[in-house]
Amino acid sequence: MMAFVFAGMVGATAMAFAMSQATKRLRETAAMIDKAQARRQQQVERIKRAARQTLGLRRELTAARRRKTAMEFACEELEERLRALGAVDRRIFVLDDRHTQNDLGWLVRISNASYAEKVNANLERPALDSWKRGRRFLVWGLDEHKAREKVAARFPHAKGFTIQSIEPRAE
Repeated sequence: MMAFVFAGMVGATAMAFAMSQATKRLRETAAMIDKAQARRQQQVERIKRAARQTLGLRRELTAARRRKTAMEFACEELEERLRALGAVDRRIFVLDDRHTQNDLGWLVRISNASYAEKVNANLERPALDSWKRGRRFLVWGLDEHKAREKVAARFPHAKGFTIQSIEPRAE
């Protein structure tokens, strides 16, 4: 009977040892699962941070592209305005179309640097600039003296007008 008791004790001890080993393995497995879940959560947080950064960078890139497009448009507009300012004004204004057969055509360049102050302050910038550079007029007169008289009557020196040049019109 002792043998049965001994065998029972050995069996119970073996069973207790196996149970403690199984419990230990369960605890280790649970700890590994907890670590894996913690690593997974950390990885999820890193991915979320990277996604937020990527989204922020995407927004910055889109805004930068918009600014670039706006700047390119502004540059094109500015270049167009510069080309327009650099272009030679070839217009000829006709002072008076009435003339006789003996009258000659004279090209007179008239300027007025103080046009805004003395004549018309509401004139637009391109027109004011053309007065500063000088406008060309076709004036009819028997000679240069008569042409100058007509110009002086229409554009008096008292209002700031000056004759830059006068030359006979080429036919």
